[in-house]
Amino acid sequence: MRNAVRKHALAVALAAAAAAASAQQIDGLQVHADAGMQPGSTLRFSLEGTPRSQAQVTLNVNGGKVSVPMREVRPGLYEGHYVVKRADRIDPSGLVATRITTGNRWVATNFTYPQSFLAQSQPPAAPQAAARIERFTAASDAPSLEPGAQVRFVLRGAPGGTATVGIPGVASDVQLREVNPGVYRGNYVVRRNDNVNGFASAAATLRVGNTSVQSNLSEPMTARVPVGTGNTTAMGAAAPTALPLQVLSPGPNAAIEGAQVVTGRTAPGAMVRIRVDAVPPVVGNRLGVAQTVAEQTVQADANGNFSFNFGPQRHLPGTRYEVSMTANQGTQTAEQKLVLFQRG
Repeated sequence: MRNAVRKHALAVALAAAAAAASAQQIDGLQVHADAGMQPGSTLRFSLEGTPRSQAQVTLNVNGGKVSVPMREVRPGLYEGHYVVKRADRIDPSGLVATRITTGNRWVATNFTYPQSFLAQSQPPAAPQAAARIERFTAASDAPSLEPGAQVRFVLRGAPGGTATVGIPGVASDVQLREVNPGVYRGNYVVRRNDNVNGFASAAATLRVGNTSVQSNLSEPMTARVPVGTGNTTAMGAAAPTALPLQVLSPGPNAAIEGAQVVTGRTAPGAMVRIRVDAVPPVVGNRLGVAQTVAEQTVQADANGNFSFNFGPQRHLPGTRYEVSMTANQGTQTAEQKLVLFQRG
């Protein structure tokens, strides 16, 4: 009989111990802060679990463990706080360890920080610069916009963008490259059938992020003036030449065949140096190499007239002849260029 009583008492004690052990629990954790993980911010912890126990919250700070003292403010509710120091590095993507101990029994649970803490820890995104154009200019390397002349575009504006130029009746997307922060440059070579009047209405588009802006030329297009003047002149205006130099025949972009005679006028007695380069047409994907077909120097007569000839021509139809003329008299210099094409 006594043995039966003892066994019953032991079973009751074990059952009570198991019940007490199973009663150890952590129901939840709340975290609030004045300013996220910023120095000086106060992190406030509220832990719910088994009453009349010892509660503990552990943080990962600077790679180590920091224990936050917790106080039971009412049965089963424990509170504590931690002030973030300037040198603290707390990873909001890490875990918060919690533990409740009653006598020799304990229970532990890990919690994650609220998503708001993770968002506050992200560095603020750099403000996106709005697209802006401060200046857009164009200049030709020849006195006129004849085939073969190269037009250089320069745009100054917001950095880090994509810049293009549209030329009415010529091209819609001439690409400009950012050579320095906020400085974009690009070139266009005038073609035979281009509408040269469209260059005066050229417009640039600059895109930065999700914004874009357009601008016409900030000033009239400029052209190269004769060597020795050191200036540029507005396209279409009379260039201040050191010497008169004019081509009388043939006209620009004329189609020629056989031997060709070029006549012109400059100052009486001036020396005129001539060079003729033949540029083959593009065949498929193959680009031809320019070839010098004539070089000579002639002197203008007493009336300023001069002439020279080159040929006969035996090049492919569509070959472009670039005739460069430079007149010299003393310290004065003038330049002129003529483009002709091989008749098909």
